[in-house]
Amino acid sequence: MMDVQAMALWAGSHPLTVWTGGLAIALVAAAAAWAANGPLHTHGARWVAPWAERWGAPQNAGARLLATLCVAALLLLACAQALAAIAQEWAAPTAWALFDDTLAATLRATASVATLTLFANLTHAGDTAVLTVLAVAVAGALWLRRYRLLALGWTAALAGNGLLTRGFKHTFERVRPVHTHEIAVADGFSFPSGHSSSSLVAYGMLAYLALRLLPARWHLPAVLLAVATVFTVGWSRVVLQVHFASDVLAGWLTGGAWLVCCVMVMSGIGHWRRSRAAPVA
Repeated sequence: MMDVQAMALWAGSHPLTVWTGGLAIALVAAAAAWAANGPLHTHGARWVAPWAERWGAPQNAGARLLATLCVAALLLLACAQALAAIAQEWAAPTAWALFDDTLAATLRATASVATLTLFANLTHAGDTAVLTVLAVAVAGALWLRRYRLLALGWTAALAGNGLLTRGFKHTFERVRPVHTHEIAVADGFSFPSGHSSSSLVAYGMLAYLALRLLPARWHLPAVLLAVATVFTVGWSRVVLQVHFASDVLAGWLTGGAWLVCCVMVMSGIGHWRRSRAAPVA
């Protein structure tokens, strides 16, 4: 318990260090995963090629789509169970609850006006108004360029995440941490963080669209920019004391699960449509 409390005290006293250090770790991890993806994809493709050839036949398109929907449903169920497990931690006097409370109290006592103002500006990247404008602009651009499935998938991803996060908030009904400053104000329930989940889905989907539509030289920068934005928005919510750290973690879990489901289902529908259009041998 004391180690956890000491960690929270240090993090709350050094929010800028945590931000820059965490950002560096997240970017290095993302770049390393990107670099490892090539060899893994090559060797994995060789291993699954015979199975994929049979399963990828046009006559199996409906079964593939159904399997994709089932996997997506199981992933969302696992996400809900993970959130319930986290909720049990902060509902009882556990190490995680101590970390949450100590970090919030330390930030409330030590965060300077300059630090709060900085993160109040950074957190706008996850605001509902900003993401709504982004959603309309991207959906319109995709639709006009005749990427209709991507436009619908993009819209469903952002709108669906909002509904999913709101449902979880009203299920767990966690009260937000006390924040006495007026630099940033938030109301409603706290768990999971809507800014964290929404920014992960929005900027994660933008990275996915970049992978689908832009030249290869833009792929890694798009992924790294998305990672940086998501981490920054999440940590800003903690520094501003409008969310506990576990709220942000739950928001990332929610947004990550929903993002994976959306990409899976979009890919599944795309394969299904192409198989229906393919000539029957």
